[in-house]
Amino acid sequence: MPAEPAGALADRAPRGGGAKAGERRAARDTRVDRGKPPWRAWRTRSRAARAIRFIETYCRIPSGARAGELMRLHRFQKEDLEELLARDVRTGGLQIPRGNAKSTTWAAVGLWAVCDHEDAPQVPLVAFNGLQANRTLLRPIRSMVRAHPDLAARVIVYTSTTDRRVWSAWNDGDLLALPADVERAQGLNPTVALVDEAQTVSPPVFAAILQGAGKRAASLVLAIGTPAPNAQTSALFQLREQARAGARVAWREHAADAGCALTDRRQWRKANPAIRAGLLFEDVLAAELDLVSDAEFRMYRLGQWIDATLVGWLPGTAWDDCPATVLPDDGADVVLGLAGTYASTFAVIGATFDGGLFTGWIGNGTEADLEDVLLAARERWHVVELVVQPRILTNLVRRLVEQDWPVTVWPHTTEVEVSSATEWRRAIIEGRVAHDHEPVLAAHVAATVGAPTPDGSLKLAAPDDGRPIDAARAARMAWWRTMQEPALEAPAIF
Repeated sequence: MPAEPAGALADRAPRGGGAKAGERRAARDTRVDRGKPPWRAWRTRSRAARAIRFIETYCRIPSGARAGELMRLHRFQKEDLEELLARDVRTGGLQIPRGNAKSTTWAAVGLWAVCDHEDAPQVPLVAFNGLQANRTLLRPIRSMVRAHPDLAARVIVYTSTTDRRVWSAWNDGDLLALPADVERAQGLNPTVALVDEAQTVSPPVFAAILQGAGKRAASLVLAIGTPAPNAQTSALFQLREQARAGARVAWREHAADAGCALTDRRQWRKANPAIRAGLLFEDVLAAELDLVSDAEFRMYRLGQWIDATLVGWLPGTAWDDCPATVLPDDGADVVLGLAGTYASTFAVIGATFDGGLFTGWIGNGTEADLEDVLLAARERWHVVELVVQPRILTNLVRRLVEQDWPVTVWPHTTEVEVSSATEWRRAIIEGRVAHDHEPVLAAHVAATVGAPTPDGSLKLAAPDDGRPIDAARAARMAWWRTMQEPALEAPAIF
């Protein structure tokens, strides 16, 4: 904690304490083709063979260097599908490290399932939360539908925040993107249910999906995921243990041998079949060895289950290596972040819309001190938004709202905390965050600890030793809000 407040404004406060092909919004388009599609004329009958043929005929790669090309499944992907989609399988699981194209492949499987089954198929795509379900599954499906005319003519993708699904007209099939919630899982009647990142899904949610699947004669529930910290109580781990104990579960696992050396590239290839397929490159893994902990590498890249609860959230000198920036010009658009408590420090950190951070104030003080700091900032710059930590300085924040300040209270939800922390870390490592290299801000960043979540994302927290991190929190809040441009939300009513 500094003896004197730090920051550019410290001396200003008293010293003292559109619709596209294949996508419609709002209502089902009456012009959609309801006729029987060409794939229904195939003589191929097995689930696996039909799924593979459909994917390679109609599904185009949604992103990356080969975006727009038809998918060509590699040998390991076909072997996985042939076992998990076999005729007598009702429940199955796939465990595979990150970077092996599992989410894109399973998005294509979901599209096949909703388009090919005859009897009003229902295909739930379940993920950790709604954001993940939309980003990793529904968004690739939307791209696949747009990219092929036979799909675009027959399939409608709904993208409303209250109605995210895919409707297949000819068979009245629905594909639903759902969060891993017991209440949302109850009442389902799935033809094929796909649980993505199942290491983030609890056994009760998976059980609710299984119970709903029993309503159909040939229903199928598949879980896909990667080992993760604190995930030994997850649906993926439980399914793995049941399969190893002899339960009627189709199980596919790609993992390195227990206890192998981290640098053993033969084990890298064993755990990651995408390397041999040319989808993943060894130099990517080699570079990652210097950036992540041993525990993270074993879980996410070698597919090994180990105990890990806490990791360093920034590698080496990543913060110090970020570009330097100067104070923004007078009148520039900025977002200010306000965080802290009387027991630690208060911090006002500014962010510009090009990713730069500057220190306005870090120190102890009264509400009057902070109000002077904020008024000085407003006189100097155009404050687009003041984002404040929840439940702090309620009287001050109320007065600011009454003075027509654009105040937003930070939405302290798991989804926002994880998303902002994960992207914040990535941007710092990639050098996309410029800052003023203020020593107190650097100390708060260094004191922050990171806890990995089961889906491989990150949550940030204060350390147990009581060191303050208020400036780091204010910086992340301000930076994250600038990254939401051009759609900053309307000011919150405090």
